[in-house]
Amino acid sequence: MRKSVLAAVITLSALMSPAASAFDPDTPVDAEKEVFPITLGSDEDETIDLAFRTAFGLPKGAEPEAARTIDERSYHFRPVAIHLLADNTGVLLSVGSLDEAGHSEGGLNAIHYLKSSPDGWVKQGEWIGLGATGTVGNGATSWAFSSLLGRNPYLITAGGGVWQGCAIGSAAVTELAPDGPVDRGSFTDGMSSGAGLGQTEQEYEGKIAAAVPDKSFTVAYTGTRSFKQEYVLNNGKYELVGKDQVPGC
Repeated sequence: MRKSVLAAVITLSALMSPAASAFDPDTPVDAEKEVFPITLGSDEDETIDLAFRTAFGLPKGAEPEAARTIDERSYHFRPVAIHLLADNTGVLLSVGSLDEAGHSEGGLNAIHYLKSSPDGWVKQGEWIGLGATGTVGNGATSWAFSSLLGRNPYLITAGGGVWQGCAIGSAAVTELAPDGPVDRGSFTDGMSSGAGLGQTEQEYEGKIAAAVPDKSFTVAYTGTRSFKQEYVLNNGKYELVGKDQVPGC
C-alpha cells in the first residue's frame, strides 16, 4: 500500500512488469510486447513470497516481511515486483519502510539477483539503497521494468512527496547489468502545485516516450503544458540536455 501523500496529487496508471519463475508457479508470465511510453505502476505482486524468503534468508512459510537495521535505523522490507532476465535470473525489487521517519526522510529499496535451480531460487547478490524513494519513510512508490532503454533491462523506480502544498516526484533509472544493478541517473516524473498559499496552480506528468538504446531517452510531459526533454548517457549517467523545464517546488 502506498503511504506517500504524493499519490493523492499525481496519479499513475498501474502496469505490472514482466515476472516469471519456474519455481514459483503462482507467478504469471507477462508476454505482452513493450511499447512507449513507459508507465510506472504501484500494484504489488503478491505471488513472489518464495523469492523474498530466499533473498532475506527467511524460513519456509514465513510472512513476506523482513526487518533490517541499517546505519542504526530500522527498516521493514516487503516484496513488490520481480523480473526474469534472459538467463533465468530473477531480479526482485523490495521496498523498505523506515520506522519513526520524519517528513523529509525516505525509505530504502532492495534489489536481489536470484538464480533458478532445481531446488528453487539461489541468492546471487544483494544491493540496498538504489533507486528513488518517497518521503515519510517510504521506499519507491511506483516502478516498472523495461527492455526498451538498452541491451540490458532497466528498473525504473519513482518516489516523492509534498512540501507546503507542492508535490514533486523523481524517477531513477537503474540498469540491470549481468554483474549487478547500476545507477544511471534520474529525472523529474511529476510536479503539482497550487494547494499552498500564494502558489500558482500547475501540474506536470512525465513518461519516457522514446529512446536510443544505451545512448539517450526522451521524457514527454503533459499537463499545464506539453513538452519533451532529452537525457543523454554521459560518463555512465543520463544527463539532461539543456535547462530543466519542469518547475520546482
